[in-house]
Amino acid sequence: MEKYPLNPDDRDRSVPGRERLHAGEIDLTGSVPQPGALADVIFDAITEAEGVGEKIPDWGARVIARELANRIPVPGTLHHYAVTGSIDHLGLARELAIHAQFGDVQTKELCDLLGLYLIKQPAGRPGHPADITTAVEQGLQEHGAPFWAYLQLYPGEAPDDVVQRFNDFHIGSFASLNDIVDELTEIKKMKEAIKEAEERWGFEDFIKIDQERLERTVRATWDVIEFDGKFHVFMR
Repeated sequence: MEKYPLNPDDRDRSVPGRERLHAGEIDLTGSVPQPGALADVIFDAITEAEGVGEKIPDWGARVIARELANRIPVPGTLHHYAVTGSIDHLGLARELAIHAQFGDVQTKELCDLLGLYLIKQPAGRPGHPADITTAVEQGLQEHGAPFWAYLQLYPGEAPDDVVQRFNDFHIGSFASLNDIVDELTEIKKMKEAIKEAEERWGFEDFIKIDQERLERTVRATWDVIEFDGKFHVFMR
């Protein structure tokens, strides 16, 4: 096949023709670096959804997945979803949890948006719904965000009775760690006792509670997963 000589002014002359994209075209495989284009499309998707995860358009969700997948060196479930659109709830929940834990504030926001979108989606490939609803899908349909948080605790395949286990182990969802402490511990009684002793002996405000140690104690006692602006608590 005849080939034209290289244009010396072509800045992309080192890029194979098959990997060149037209203006506005997004590469969901990750082969072509497009940080600026991905950011623009993600902004458009979030704007269209008015910042609501459940309303993220399909094309926006896969672009968010591509952006997040680009941040880790090994292709995983996010990469597979970005390329194919095929949804594996358990794998995606785990990868998004890792990004949310170690990423910056913007990364966590993207993880929450994508997670809230995926909760409403059936497993498998687009246009090929499964004949039966899986246990994971049932849990997501019945419990939404708390169940998505629960999936992050499974290192392997979710058991068939995962919904029952969720019902058995889910303690509640709280707005903050302080709310967890107030609701699940005797901290209020302890504070009252401390205040009474301080007033009796004239040592008001001498005793300070170690909040960092208290948080470590909470996390050591229960499994606490942060998702969608709430702390979801499970028995161990």
